[in-house]
Formats: sequence, structure tokens, C-alpha cells
Amino acid sequence: MTTTDGGADPNPHWWVPTRVVFGAGRVNDVPLEIERIGRPLAVVVDEHALEAVPALAALVERLSPEVLVRRAATTPTRGEAELLSGRLREAGVRAVCAIGGGTVLDLAKAAAAAVMLPRLLTGWEPGGGFVLPEPAPRPGLPVVAVPTTAATGSEVNAKASLADGPDRRFLVHWSLFPRVAVVDPTLHTSLPPVLTAEGAVETLARLLVPMVSDPPVSPLTDEVAIGQIRAVLPAAERAVADGDDLEARGTIALAASVSTFTVHQIGRHMHSFWVWYPINTLTALGLRKGPALGVLLTRWARLVVDGDKLAGDAGRLADLGGRALGLVGSPTPTEVSDALVELLRGWGFPTAIEELDLDLDADELTERTWRAWSEPLRPRTRAQVAALFRGA
Repeated sequence: MTTTDGGADPNPHWWVPTRVVFGAGRVNDVPLEIERIGRPLAVVVDEHALEAVPALAALVERLSPEVLVRRAATTPTRGEAELLSGRLREAGVRAVCAIGGGTVLDLAKAAAAAVMLPRLLTGWEPGGGFVLPEPAPRPGLPVVAVPTTAATGSEVNAKASLADGPDRRFLVHWSLFPRVAVVDPTLHTSLPPVLTAEGAVETLARLLVPMVSDPPVSPLTDEVAIGQIRAVLPAAERAVADGDDLEARGTIALAASVSTFTVHQIGRHMHSFWVWYPINTLTALGLRKGPALGVLLTRWARLVVDGDKLAGDAGRLADLGGRALGLVGSPTPTEVSDALVELLRGWGFPTAIEELDLDLDADELTERTWRAWSEPLRPRTRAQVAALFRGA
């Protein structure tokens, strides 16, 4: 891997080993995907989605799994993943179907991988941050991922967020990639407007922050990010207004998956979506991503406007951010920042840290973030993290 003059490691590639099956009604393809892999089958499903979406109940009945796990959409623990892995191993499971949002998919992915690679979930050093096990000689159990939300991109990535005691850990390993992702927007129509908007904002942040924070090696990656943002924002407006708009739902769902491929990050610092780390600190406290994103995206944009070069480039915010948000003419960095705040407010998200009513102050939030994530945050500094939490 090459190194830039500033010492930051650029991301020279992207990973896309997961085959994506996309479109309305594609949930009906899931049994065929399982048949191709083989049985016994385990299904791990979000119990709320199972009750809210009739097609999912029909799917689970049709699959008739040997192991069925229904759970709430809460952050899984490392211990839970270990127990499920043992259960799958004992049952001789050959395939896992994960149905739900990111937390359910993360649990299923971690457990499926650990069936074949049990050391993935053992011997962790205490503390927060990434868990990066050594490369393994064989894959985990194949997973068919069926997302019922459009946000994290867990259906196409090699990551799993797991609670480990008081810490939130992020397991990263090649074996966590699902074999197939079946992305069907008909499974998302029961999502309330606030969760629809939340998923769109997460995709917006995943694209906008790296684009402004780090210049690419090719202008193509900027255009990839801009194009996705310009497609997602009007689609989100439509889906918030009409949850049954399948075209809009499909655009949001596809963008959540495609942006997770990180094509837009080729040539940028591999951790250029750096505000994710302080966002993770807030969500680990039980805060939803929407409010956390609303506050920290607002603060990030204002740091850029104020000339903080490590936060991002004001010229890129004005030019590329302005185009992505659909501003006409030659907007200033301040005008783009204001437009972003207006968008977040319009979708009902807070934009000031005081609105979150947190028990911890900025110094405590900074300490938690820096303790867990100081390595990937660099070359950003502890002072910048503190500035995000201190508000305007």
C-alpha cells in the first residue's frame, strides 16, 4: 500500500465479493439461493420485521429452517454471537439466512463465520475499537442477507458491530462477507418516515464526508459520490411522504448497498469517513443514528467552513457539496453548510449537541472516542473530536 506525503494510507481498492440480487419481489428468490448452498438451514430474523411484513412470515414458513432465531433489533454481544455459533455448529448448519436490519445481520454474520473460525470471537484484548483477526485459511458458513432497512450496508460488508462488556467493538474479517444479498424494496415499506430518513442521512454522510475530507486520485470517485447523493435525497423525500413508493424505496436501498462498496473512497484515506467514530460513541450510549448524524454532520460542516483543513476542504464543500445538494450557481461554503442543516432539520433531526440531552459532557465523549478509535481517526486530532462534541 502506498503512502501520501501527509502520511495517510490511501485506499487503493474496494471489496465487492457479495453477489447482489436487487428488485421488487426478489424476496421470492431467497429459497433458490438457499437451495444452491444446501441444508440444514438457520434463519436469524428481526422479530419486529417478521410481524410487520407479511412477505417475511411467508418466507420463513417456506424456508422451514432447522434453526430459527427471532430477536429484537438491538446491538448483539460477542457472547451472544459465540452462543449462536455453537448452536449452529451443533446442528450441522450449512447455510444461514439473515433477515433484518444491521444488528440482526451483524449477529448472523459473526456467528456464521465463527462456526468455521471460532477464534474470530475469542482472545479479544479489552477496550474499544476494531478487532482485526489474522487471515483465515477457509471461509465461514455462507450467509444469504435479506435487509429490511436501508442504512448500514451490512448486507454487503465484512464487518460486524458487537458489544463486548462496556465497549462497542467492530469486528472486521473477510469471512464476514455474505455470499448473497437479496435487496427487495417491498420489504422496506413498513419502515416509519423517521427510519426512512435516518437511512438516507447515513448514506449521505457516508458519501459526503469522505468527498469533502480527502481529495481523490481520480475525479471519477467524486462524481460517483455526487451521483448517489443526488439520487438519494429526492428519493428520500418521496419515500418519507409515501412509504409505498417502491421506486424511491429501491433507490435508497440500492444506494445504501452501493455506497458501502466504497467506490467513492478509492484513493482517499481508508478512514476518510472519520465522523463515523464519534457517531459510534453516541450510538453506543443508546442514541439513534439519526440524531447523532444530525448533530455531528452539522458540526463537521461548520468546522470545514471555519477553515479546519483536517476536517475537510471548504472549496470542495462549496463546489462538490453544493452540486450534491442541488444548489445552483456558485454557492459559498457557508451556504452549503446552511443547506445541509436545513435538510437535516426538515427531516426532523437535531443539529445542536444540546438537543441530545446527554449525561456525558464533551470531554467525557471525547475521551471515550479517542480511547477506542484514536488510530483510525489520525491524522485527525483529539482536539477536532472535542470540537465536534462541544457544538457551535
